[in-house]
Amino acid sequence: MVAGGAGFIGSAVVRQLLAQDETVVSFDNYLHGSPDNLKNLSGRLEVVFGDALDEILLSECILKHNVRYLIDCIGDTFVPTAYLAPRRFLDINLYATLNILRTAALHKVSRILYVSSTEVYGRNYGDRLDETAPLAPVNTYAVSKLAADRLCYTFSVEHAVPVVIARIFNCYGPRESQPYIIPEIIHQLYRSNTLLLGNVRAERDFTYVDDMARALIALLRAPIDPGEVVNVGSDTSYRIDWLAEKIATIMGKSRIKLKLDPKRLRRMDIDRFRCNTEKLTRLTGWHPEISIDDGLSRTVKWFHDNGNRWSWDAFVDGTLVYR
Repeated sequence: MVAGGAGFIGSAVVRQLLAQDETVVSFDNYLHGSPDNLKNLSGRLEVVFGDALDEILLSECILKHNVRYLIDCIGDTFVPTAYLAPRRFLDINLYATLNILRTAALHKVSRILYVSSTEVYGRNYGDRLDETAPLAPVNTYAVSKLAADRLCYTFSVEHAVPVVIARIFNCYGPRESQPYIIPEIIHQLYRSNTLLLGNVRAERDFTYVDDMARALIALLRAPIDPGEVVNVGSDTSYRIDWLAEKIATIMGKSRIKLKLDPKRLRRMDIDRFRCNTEKLTRLTGWHPEISIDDGLSRTVKWFHDNGNRWSWDAFVDGTLVYR
């Protein structure tokens, strides 16, 4: 089962599992994911509409499909939205995780992989973040993910739930379901040479979504003790202004202008995230295969091939309306 299987990362995981001839159940309520992300896939796939906050429905689905392995990709993830809807973030990121842990334990699921976030580290100033870095979240989203992250650990200790925690760094690629920085830059550049951005000096570690899916599946299968944490990223960080210039080149744009939009500044920002991948590589042998240039080109191509829009935007009478 891929919980959140119709989402951005979840649907990439589903695709790779099907390509490996696995039998897969996608469980999703389509808050951020879309049924379109799972259309026209070949293989043994069962698509289930369901909300992990409904513990009975979740339990019935796990039992009916005899789920043995579960990757939990469910999440409310767009940090600015958490300023406005903190309760929803806690419900989805914490209590849905609690239900998954409880029902997986009840039905003796063999292994769970929980997809946590690099945001749990907060403002750490080292060059590369490893799994021993202090946990100091600075926004509501990060707090909700850290609560779920540590809940997984305590359930592994208190209830012997076989759960492993993957703390993923930034991910990008086709089918992005929120206005994160890369799809936002592509979105704006399609319509103008002027980019309205926040902190363009911030650095983030970006991994192409297919590489991220490979890493998560590898961790699900790796011989790791329950409760263990593994960081997943590319081990390279990129400044936002560099990304803007790179994407502009790919899109054939010249002389772009970067303008500060104060509304896009986070209330508490983090200057740099870069993943130390030594533990991940030692446990799985995983390395990213898609370069940033190739990944950005693939993402731009997907955008153009799919109507020059993302799932999160729509135009009404020429005006952009965010959904």
